[in-house]
Amino acid sequence: MSQEYLYSLTMWRNGPAGYLQLDYAGESANIEIPYRYLGKPALPIAAEAYRVARIVEEATGLEGFDGQIEQPIAIGDIASAAVKLGGIARWAQDNLT
Repeated sequence: MSQEYLYSLTMWRNGPAGYLQLDYAGESANIEIPYRYLGKPALPIAAEAYRVARIVEEATGLEGFDGQIEQPIAIGDIASAAVKLGGIARWAQDNLT
């Protein structure tokens, strides 16, 4: 599902790997993943996020950067991204629920 506004595009992806949201606003894009993926479930959704990020890079010429692991998307360190996502998800579930 997606919605288009005068200034941006938002896409929600809810597939077998999980849920993510892409927000694109012409000169920037952002991918958000809910903090509910612990352990092994974090790997498929991280891989999906990187796949979407590469599509955005290709289509727009923007350079993707994973702020959680402080690396460009081009490096493609999906395993590290999944570990970080799983750790943040664990912390959020332990401390915010």
